[in-house]
Amino acid sequence: MKIRIATPKDSAALIEIYAPYVTDTAISFEYEVPSIEEFAERIENTLKKFPYLVLEENNKIIGYAYANAYNKRTAYNWACEISIYIRQDNQSHGAGTLLYLALEAILKQQHIVTIVSCITEGNQKSEAFHQKHGFEKVALFNNIGYKFGEWYHVCWMQKALTADLKNIQPFQAFKPNMLKSN
Repeated sequence: MKIRIATPKDSAALIEIYAPYVTDTAISFEYEVPSIEEFAERIENTLKKFPYLVLEENNKIIGYAYANAYNKRTAYNWACEISIYIRQDNQSHGAGTLLYLALEAILKQQHIVTIVSCITEGNQKSEAFHQKHGFEKVALFNNIGYKFGEWYHVCWMQKALTADLKNIQPFQAFKPNMLKSN
């Protein structure tokens, strides 16, 4: 398996992975699958500041992960939200862990202090995955998402990437060589 930086040309393959999460689950709160153009724009915009990674096996993308600003206000520069999506037929085989470890290594280079993930309540696989990687539940928002005629709760999970809060360095925007140095 190989991890590399996503490009806008990967959009169709990533949509193929993401679409079932939109159309068949409440894991994503989107109602419509994004167009290839919109997905390409998301990749480009993310890469301006944060990593967007894909995992390939036998030259086929089987998963992707990215980070985004938790909040756009400057004081939040040391926190980000992460998302990971794996082909549904490739789950529970370590792909998510490989992507997560690569993503975390880059975020540490960017001087990120805190990472968070927003999870639809009841998604035990995702909650267990995050707990396995050191996240803890820090918040529950009740009835915050409405999809498929039902209300859903979301939990927020959080992980500190450093305990040394006195020697924090300035946030560094993502650079492609951050992946190579892992």
